[in-house]
Amino acid sequence: MRAALRAFAALALMLASVAPARAWFEETASGARGLSLGFSALACIHDVSAAYWNPAGLADLTRAQVLADVARPFGVPDLNEGALFVGARRFDTGWALGWHRLGISGAYAEDLLTLSAGRSLRTFGEGHALAAGATFKFGRVSFQPFDVLDYGGDWQPAGRVDYGAQSKGSLDAGLLWTTPWKVDLAWVGRDLLEPRYQFVEGSGGGLLPLRHELAAAFRWNRESTITAGWSQIRGTRPSVNVGMEILFYDVFAIRSGLTNLTPIVESTGSPQDFQYTGGFGIFHKGYVVDAAAATNHDLGASYRVSVLVPLGGPGSR
Repeated sequence: MRAALRAFAALALMLASVAPARAWFEETASGARGLSLGFSALACIHDVSAAYWNPAGLADLTRAQVLADVARPFGVPDLNEGALFVGARRFDTGWALGWHRLGISGAYAEDLLTLSAGRSLRTFGEGHALAAGATFKFGRVSFQPFDVLDYGGDWQPAGRVDYGAQSKGSLDAGLLWTTPWKVDLAWVGRDLLEPRYQFVEGSGGGLLPLRHELAAAFRWNRESTITAGWSQIRGTRPSVNVGMEILFYDVFAIRSGLTNLTPIVESTGSPQDFQYTGGFGIFHKGYVVDAAAATNHDLGASYRVSVLVPLGGPGSR
């Protein structure tokens, strides 16, 4: 029980430290490669994990894939996170089904079910292509009932609290513009329906406000990619993220990223807002193992491992 309380406290601090207006589904990133690039990978991910990063990237999905993702947030034993995605190409469109879970053992859980699709809209000029995608999200937040204790000489049960569960739907949308200039551009709008979860009557609950994200991927050469991203939630200051990936012999990659750089370059900002991400990948014949680590000044380090398995046919990364 004590470990579960520590996990709940860590989760509450994690939610509060990112944006006061948001309370649920703050940590739903899936895929260690995108995380290791500092959340700036919206324009360069084309496997099934594009269902989270930018569903328009699913337009380039040419083979069936399964991705399993496991994370260890902040080293808290009872705080666990994981995801599973299955994708395939049908009707000239890339499709993906996903499930993401963030929970505290025996106390709390967030389950997010997703259905994503990405399709090429048109090609124009010499080497230009525009793709679009969308992800429908069905989220469920649930609490386990717990006893409230009262101290009257000794601890005695004073009642039982049951917040129950709530389910809401939301929608993400994305665009991906591929150019012949070694630069690809992306836009993603998250939580277009702005669902609100309210467990305590009159509290106003927790709103998932609309968030806009822009990103670019610059292919420095065949082996090197530089990424940059910008995001903003309504009513908060923007965040700027950058990343780099270097490939070695088409079998190994190292990655590094910096996230939330805006406070660093502002004279009033604090270097404590600066966060580092990094990781590596190993791949062969479509099989991929990616690992990532991310730092948080208040909560410490988180670790993530993703395994991508092809289910047949040629593919691209």
